[in-house]
Amino acid sequence: MSFSHVRERLLAGRPLVVAVDSNASLRARGVALDVPGALGQLLRERPNEVREHYRVEVGCRADVLAALTGDTTPRALAEVGMEHRSAQLTARAVELALDAAEESAKPVAVAGMLGSDMVTPVAATRLHEELSEHSARLHAAGCELLIARGQGSRLNLMAAVVAATRTELPTWAVIERTGEATTGSDRELFRSLRDAGASAVLFEVSSVTLGIRELELTKEALEEVELPVGILLAASEEALPGFPDAADAAEQWADHALDLDIAGARVIGGGAGTTEDHLRALARALGSLHPSMPAHISDTVVDDTLKHPQES
Repeated sequence: MSFSHVRERLLAGRPLVVAVDSNASLRARGVALDVPGALGQLLRERPNEVREHYRVEVGCRADVLAALTGDTTPRALAEVGMEHRSAQLTARAVELALDAAEESAKPVAVAGMLGSDMVTPVAATRLHEELSEHSARLHAAGCELLIARGQGSRLNLMAAVVAATRTELPTWAVIERTGEATTGSDRELFRSLRDAGASAVLFEVSSVTLGIRELELTKEALEEVELPVGILLAASEEALPGFPDAADAAEQWADHALDLDIAGARVIGGGAGTTEDHLRALARALGSLHPSMPAHISDTVVDDTLKHPQES
């Protein structure tokens, strides 16, 4: 297990690299994901494609591997008549990720995704039950970390965090940002997330400018509650979740993302529209920015096609 490595890096050293828009990467590979349950079908019928996706992300030097579990809930799988296979397919998604992580020469933690943009909201009581059941499945499957999303709702985010932390797994809360932050309500939200057990906050933003603004406006409030902060950066301001961005500018995107590191982000990840190319470029760029970090054997033993002269 590798979360001890992640915990140490949250507080010091080069920011952690994580990619969460796996659907965009799969679509870039030509995988059709037209309905929520399509991911379940992929896991059941073509697990090798999922395994290869994980292996590529590990090869791109991700620090946290996001298991494809956001849409393995019974409600999502009901779209393809497989709601009764939720536990089985969730376990398969996590197992494949754990296998890929174990093949890595460097420590890689496996996170379970909790919350989906592919299914419609439900009543609070039903949502709580659904999130609690899915959190328990993710814990049983072997996840080391849970990443909780709120489907654009703070109430839903709190419900997801509460459900996730009851498993006693470290939990990162994702907050979607589209405009100016309101520092007063943010302080209350951050305290609530801390009290619920969240161990980090990730802002999902459409641009570096917005990400830096969030880091600046929330710095004091997050320090008060001792929550590390990260940014999930979209491929562009026009990018849509789950769909690879039309602009092929991964290297430029990664160069701009370095400003988030300088601004204090402890986690930097690929948001809407990012693919494996973005992840690879980000890891390389961060390696160039932190050349003084001690080089571990695990940081240098990589596939020849992924080597870069400036990687630490």
